[in-house]
Amino acid sequence: MRTMNFLKILFPSPFKFHRLVEVLSILLFLLFAGLCLYEFGALFSPALRDSPWIFLAELVALLFLAYITADFLSGFVHFLGDSFGNEFTPYIGPAFIFPFRDHHVDPKGITRHDFVETNGNNCLVSLPILLYCFFAPLENGDVPWARTFWILVLVGIFFTNQIHKWAHQDEPNKLIKYMQKKRWILSPEHHKIHHTAPYDTYFCITTGWWNPLLHKIRFFPTVKKSVDSFLDFLHIG
Repeated sequence: MRTMNFLKILFPSPFKFHRLVEVLSILLFLLFAGLCLYEFGALFSPALRDSPWIFLAELVALLFLAYITADFLSGFVHFLGDSFGNEFTPYIGPAFIFPFRDHHVDPKGITRHDFVETNGNNCLVSLPILLYCFFAPLENGDVPWARTFWILVLVGIFFTNQIHKWAHQDEPNKLIKYMQKKRWILSPEHHKIHHTAPYDTYFCITTGWWNPLLHKIRFFPTVKKSVDSFLDFLHIG
């Protein structure tokens, strides 16, 4: 009975194929991210044993760089979803662009999404990089700093939409509120700027740390203008 109830939660009726894809993506992401970190941990053990403080300092720096990279990438993907194409764009329209556009129509809608619907797409787009990190061979003796960095970035991306959801909830739990207050994750007050007309700034939704800088240098408007000009050129040609 418990198994059936669990399956009903995972696959509510009516059955949708994309729901199955999301569930499998989350399971595969968790599996291979865990395997990568476990395997890489064994490769790091000599460095930890020989120079523990240097290793820990490097690891903290790597975690920080991965976290801010995830924040920047969250903003860039968010910008693309808000700015180009539509829900009818082949392949990516219904599953990827539509949620971005619908979110501006119904910002609270994300709070009604369950864990799978909230995080499935991020896991799906992360899988190719994750699978490469796991299966691509390493040279003997190599310490996989670069691969570990990208695994940590993907873990940050995994949590991004969940963090975004918490920023829209009226009453997240106390730990989440504390993290939002400390600006360790995206806060409702910070994210509100993005949901204020003309909705063309503050796209980063993991921590939001990049937003003030990118807004000041007009990064996203400049990218949009450049892409629009290029597309117009192709159309004229």
